[in-house]
Amino acid sequence: MLLDHSSLSKSGAEISRIGDPVFHGNTFLFIEDIINKKAPHKVFAVLREGKIAGFLILSTVLDEAEIIEVAVSENMRRKGIASELMDEVCEWCAKNGIAQIFLEVRESNFPARAYYKKYGFAEDGIRKNYYPDPVENAVLMSKKLP
Repeated sequence: MLLDHSSLSKSGAEISRIGDPVFHGNTFLFIEDIINKKAPHKVFAVLREGKIAGFLILSTVLDEAEIIEVAVSENMRRKGIASELMDEVCEWCAKNGIAQIFLEVRESNFPARAYYKKYGFAEDGIRKNYYPDPVENAVLMSKKLP
C-alpha cells in the first residue's frame, strides 16, 4: 500500500529498522526528508500481522520513476513480500502515467539482478565505483511500461 504522510510518520522508525542495516543508515535520512516534506518520494509498504514486512521508496519526475530503496524484514524474506511491492509499484506507475522505471543495484548482487530481470528490467550500463563500503560498481537497470 502507498503510505500517506500520517502513516509514514507513525511507521518511519519501523521502516528505518528494516532498511538501515541494508543501506548503511540512509533509510532513516530518506524517511525524515519525506516526513519533513523535503523529498517528494513515495513509500509503499506490505503489512503482515499489523507490522511492516517490507517497503519500497520511489521517486518520480514527470513520466519517469526511480526505485530508491527496497528492503524486506529479515524474518519475512522468501515469502513474496518483494514481489507484492514490485507488483503494486508497477501497477501504480502505469496508472499514474509513468513511462519508465529506473534503478541501480550492486554489481555483486546477483539475486537482486535476476529478480529485477524477472520483472522485465534490462541492464543498461555500469556506474563505476558508485557504492562505498565496500567500493563497488552499480548496475543501471530500467523497464519501459506499456
